[in-house]
Amino acid sequence: MYVFINCYSKKNKEERTPKTFSIVSVAILSFDNIWDKSMKFIVMDKLRKGMRLARPVYNRDGVLLYDINTKLDKQGVNSIKNFGLLGVYILEPTEPAQEMSEEDREFEKFQTVAQFSLKKQLDMIVEQKNEKDIQKLADSIIRQFGKVGHKINFNKTLRSPEDYVYKHSISVAILCALMSSQLNMSYMEQINIVTAALIHQLGRAMVPVNILKKGSNLNEEDMYTINKCEIDGNELIQKDYEIPSLTRIIVSQNLKEIKGTNSTDAKLLEGTKMLRVADAFDEMTSMNINAEPSSDIMAVRELINNKKMFDEKHVGALLKSINILVPGVCVELSNKEKGLVIKENEDNILRPVVLGFNNNEVYDLGDDFTFMRVRIFDVLKSMDNRVPIDKATIDKYIKEYSEKQAENNNE
Repeated sequence: MYVFINCYSKKNKEERTPKTFSIVSVAILSFDNIWDKSMKFIVMDKLRKGMRLARPVYNRDGVLLYDINTKLDKQGVNSIKNFGLLGVYILEPTEPAQEMSEEDREFEKFQTVAQFSLKKQLDMIVEQKNEKDIQKLADSIIRQFGKVGHKINFNKTLRSPEDYVYKHSISVAILCALMSSQLNMSYMEQINIVTAALIHQLGRAMVPVNILKKGSNLNEEDMYTINKCEIDGNELIQKDYEIPSLTRIIVSQNLKEIKGTNSTDAKLLEGTKMLRVADAFDEMTSMNINAEPSSDIMAVRELINNKKMFDEKHVGALLKSINILVPGVCVELSNKEKGLVIKENEDNILRPVVLGFNNNEVYDLGDDFTFMRVRIFDVLKSMDNRVPIDKATIDKYIKEYSEKQAENNNE
């Protein structure tokens, strides 16, 4: 597809006269076809011989059992069905497999291993056993994500009522490790916050599964049971003196914030503020069987706009920790046009440079004049948040765009 790229020359800035400066070949067949061959999620009951895996499958020890593009035979189907998974991602018949980066593979493997470890640790807290070591798990998360030094792809896994608490808590703990690194917190501050993230939903883990499966269709008795479990879970944490005191305070403050029972003059710890942001973001964007997730953009807007609930500094740390509107992400604009992010805006992630597909116009949303007439409405993604765009093509296009932009600025 050939596209005319419109931009505004510096000397015509007042009139904002469009200037067509280049014709660039972009290796995208058409926007409508981008999603025709995207992977899909298959529940276990519908898994069949001959299907190809779109994501790797690991066991609880982190051993790779089936890699991407594995074509399942009858034995493989039966084996995966015995793992206790809700389902797996499958490639469409003609869809090429896309390789995952080593970092993304490690992230997915770590999540799998950590969720089983967390379940064991939370069970020990409930049973009031002394041999638990929740801080060891927190330490492994900090070592893995506490000093990354760059944004990561925060891949999300589909969650069932049975495993939601464990997957959610691991994700929140990882976000807290990333955010605390951005804020240059000490190791002791990190260990308190990450440990709190791991155990903050202990009460939810105590709720009977038959109630959790109801989703939002809860009656008064169900609500009473959930509330009691949350209170009981917090009490177990507060009287467990093997858990650091600051960790226990963070968990208690967070629960009171959620229930609205904190006093108006209560001074929240930095760890509590961070946990609130990470907890809300993951809860809004997580894929689970009972609810449709919000996109990352919609969640970010909620965090930014609700300053009373979410601390601005910690929201900023979140945005510096994970990739959201980066080159290759497809978006829907406020003018109903679909487009492609071609350059990230480090200063304001909601205002990147976008290539619109209808008129082949480049929108620099960092420019106030442009932002007044068009902005991003939402992102368009597949179920696993993967964006199937060729990276080499995007890099080549960005280079040409930047060179032409530099030429215009020199005029």
